[in-house]
Amino acid sequence: MLTLFLRAVFLDLFVLLILRLTGKRQVSDLQPYDLLMTLIIADIASTAIADTDIPLLYSIVPILALYLVQQLIAKLCLKSSSVRRFLCGTPQILILDGVLQEKVMRRTNYTVRDLMDSLRSKDVFDVTEVAYAILETNGNVSVLEKTPYQPPTRQDLGIETGSAALSHLLILEGKMQKKGLEALHVDRKTVETALKENGIALSSVFFAQMNADGELHLQLDRAHKSEVYDLTVPVKRRN
Repeated sequence: MLTLFLRAVFLDLFVLLILRLTGKRQVSDLQPYDLLMTLIIADIASTAIADTDIPLLYSIVPILALYLVQQLIAKLCLKSSSVRRFLCGTPQILILDGVLQEKVMRRTNYTVRDLMDSLRSKDVFDVTEVAYAILETNGNVSVLEKTPYQPPTRQDLGIETGSAALSHLLILEGKMQKKGLEALHVDRKTVETALKENGIALSSVFFAQMNADGELHLQLDRAHKSEVYDLTVPVKRRN
């Protein structure tokens, strides 16, 4: 039993490492050859875990070989569009100007029900509102609505837009986060002073995030009833 346990832990960590090396992607984003490699690796690992008569090396070598093949294919796809088209296919237009492309749907085995489900997932409930619906190579459907049905942007409405400000984790469970300070280019003392001016102790902060504009959002811990504060901090940037 101990041998089974140790083999399972080792192979689990090894497979996890291999999958991380192939790239951080969700299953829905995998290309066909990526998905095939993942399934084969899982099968090889599970067989080795269950059968202790199989040496671990007999599983490690095939998994490494599959990883190298996957990396080779990825390199070839980057360098050659022909190889990518052969292995991954090409995007297919399912709807063009509100008209379902029956020939394409039959060729890709994509039913009308599948298409309607995909449209609803994009908050589109009427086919006539669609300018383009494109079946991507990973199986997702991209939808472009006709101009009259597209939601207006701030620019369309004449609303002044500021710069996009990315928020960074600044405080977690009463501890200042060094990476957040470095990303925002702010001094620790500046943040502590801002908290004291608002009567907030650093140790009482459960969570806090701040963007480059000095907009600080924080939540106190349960001992302080998880109170939430939104502060505007005059940030002094480091040179």
